Amino acid sequence: MKPETRNQYAQRLDPVLRWLASHPDADPDLYRLADLACLSPYHFHRVYRAMMGETVKATVQRIRMHRAAVALAGTEASLRDVALRAGYESDAAFIRAFGATFGMPPGRYRAARSRPFDPQELSMYPITIETFPGTMLAALRHHGSYQEIGPVFARVFMLAASRGVASQETAGFGVYFDDPEQVPVDQLRSLAGMSVAPDADLGEELVRFEIPACRCAILTYTGPYNEMNKAYNWMFSEWLPNSGAVPADFPMFEQYVNDPRITPPAQLQTRIYMPAK
Repeated sequence: MKPETRNQYAQRLDPVLRWLASHPDADPDLYRLADLACLSPYHFHRVYRAMMGETVKATVQRIRMHRAAVALAGTEASLRDVALRAGYESDAAFIRAFGATFGMPPGRYRAARSRPFDPQELSMYPITIETFPGTMLAALRHHGSYQEIGPVFARVFMLAASRGVASQETAGFGVYFDDPEQVPVDQLRSLAGMSVAPDADLGEELVRFEIPACRCAILTYTGPYNEMNKAYNWMFSEWLPNSGAVPADFPMFEQYVNDPRITPPAQLQTRIYMPAK
């Protein structure tokens, strides 16, 4: 696909990704999505898959399963309600789908993840002190729950790839400016980004954000993105007071090692960076 054509298709699919992210409860209608993209419904799905590396159904299922895991671990919503919001009329079908995604049925997942925070259980997280070399990001801003930033990464990937400044192998980074336990959800600020050359042509949608070279404490986390809060709690409540390190004047950021489109949530690897003096 020519760069000009890829960029044109990215512009067409951007409103589709926005709609999918803002309507997670709605069943995507082919004609609505094709109309948003100004594409023929006969060809929309092929263009979407070529640009996104997955089908619309796979995108929607990832969004819904992530949200279901968040609800099971953090709310008292009934299994029936969680299943319905995930698009499943049958509890049995939801249980099978959730188990295939997270490696355990939703009831056992809720029991394991809803226990009170116990720092002793998390002492196995490896932390190293390293110098981060710095990187320039092509990014999009996100306001609101950090748990809802996933679709923003999909847009960043598509827009950056369409301009030829990033590829599927390019490292993804998230920058998180606020403490979600202290700042109201609607005031949380974050960035979803991908590493690019400092002089990369980002076009009009993407913004440039630099993570400078800095000394960092790095926690290597393996598991679903929605469960990282326990790793953060352990890092700040247990590791930091005993480390002698002092956080520097720069926000927390994360590097995502593998691709969530093809990696089971339990195997996702994230490097959590705390800039330190």
